[in-house]
Amino acid sequence: MLEQIEFNNTYFKKKLNQRERVHSKVPNSNISMIATILGNISIDHLKEVIKKMQLRHPILNAHLQHEEKDLYLVATKNLLIPLKVINRNSDDQWRDEIIQQHKISFKMEQGPLIRFVLLHSTEISDLIIFCQHTICDGMSLAYLARDIMVYLGDPMKEVEILPPAPLVNEDNIPSDIKPSLAMRIFGKTINKKWEKNELLFDYGDFYALHNVYWDNYTYKAHFYELPKEQTEALIMACRKYGVTVNTALMISFNIAQNQLTSKFPKYLQNISFAVNLRDFLQNPVGEQFGFFAGGIQLKFKYSNKDNFWEMAKKFHTKVTPNEIRKKTLVGTLNAFALNSTLIEAQIFAAFGPLIPPTSKSYDKIQEFISDKKNIVNKMIKKKLSKGFAMAQIMTNLGRTGFPEKYGELILKNLILMPSCSPYTELVLGVVTHRGSLSITLNHMEESISSEKIIKIRDKAHQILINAIEAE
Repeated sequence: MLEQIEFNNTYFKKKLNQRERVHSKVPNSNISMIATILGNISIDHLKEVIKKMQLRHPILNAHLQHEEKDLYLVATKNLLIPLKVINRNSDDQWRDEIIQQHKISFKMEQGPLIRFVLLHSTEISDLIIFCQHTICDGMSLAYLARDIMVYLGDPMKEVEILPPAPLVNEDNIPSDIKPSLAMRIFGKTINKKWEKNELLFDYGDFYALHNVYWDNYTYKAHFYELPKEQTEALIMACRKYGVTVNTALMISFNIAQNQLTSKFPKYLQNISFAVNLRDFLQNPVGEQFGFFAGGIQLKFKYSNKDNFWEMAKKFHTKVTPNEIRKKTLVGTLNAFALNSTLIEAQIFAAFGPLIPPTSKSYDKIQEFISDKKNIVNKMIKKKLSKGFAMAQIMTNLGRTGFPEKYGELILKNLILMPSCSPYTELVLGVVTHRGSLSITLNHMEESISSEKIIKIRDKAHQILINAIEAE
């Protein structure tokens, strides 16, 4: 049973659930929001606003704390959240800065688990919010960016402290949702097998893994923006054919991926997208900051016999609102059924072979990954044996509905950069603000080249434009 022990303006302690914990020792589990702001931002004022955000969202003060096998989010005081200020030199400078931020691990047991970078000029600036996924999701970062704009625009505004967020646990999942049959049958068996060879990993192990991970992988990101007129045309076309913009985007990129890859490998059938859990819970979350995201993974086979809208409609039948709700909540319950330390150990099984003999964690991790009887090693070996596991993962925050003007400042754009994995060909972050749709394309260069990703981006764009113009 997960329970919140105490929560007020300056202190809380909360046991991580399995889905939060899965991100707590993953080298690439950081996500970013970029707010492009027109007008001259006072750096001193921004520092004061960040302090106000720590009052409004106490989780920004948190660090992680092990207690035997359990892991807790703990905040005992207001921490100093780093703000790095750099002169803004170009419109795409934020990409390289975020990639560099990924290489710098958070001090997980000290906190904070969030930091800011301001690419500053007197006329236009980019505020980067860089955060550990354990305490946030994409919508949390969007709400935080808006909150920062509100208090930047109104320095005298009193801080409105949000109430504690409901917990995401079994008690907050609607009663009509149950774990999958497979999990009910095999979950206890998997846990028992793991407990026979259970191994706990600490943050010394994580830092060793983090460093070697970023020594071996090269993160790349590319940007794509659909202007307001074309975004509106896409929305209208989707309405006509009874599909969502999310579906149209996923299909356009999946068609492009298939058409640019020979022999249609099976991984291209595996598509996933993030889902906002906030409104599915018995006690809705609202706009609180935290990890309230779920996800759906499904199979969808490309057909060169169908046109774009035919494919989109076929995909849409798999992701109706009821199916999204059910699959997302079932997936959440499935995660709750597994041992937390088993979930956490998977990342060490996957990337442990990268640890060099010079590392203090080498002997421990080598012994772990050499144990062929260990259920986690068996699971991961099977998953990774075929290379890419997924064609794409999309996180689409939809239309923000946020105002443009805040005092003398204008929120020109919001951009989501959700990180990536060596085992997913393409990770997409999507936000629509001021009527314009922006997408980041995230990937690892060692897994797929920037050259191919740019070809996928350009082909997907042309597919979308052709579909719109066919109306």
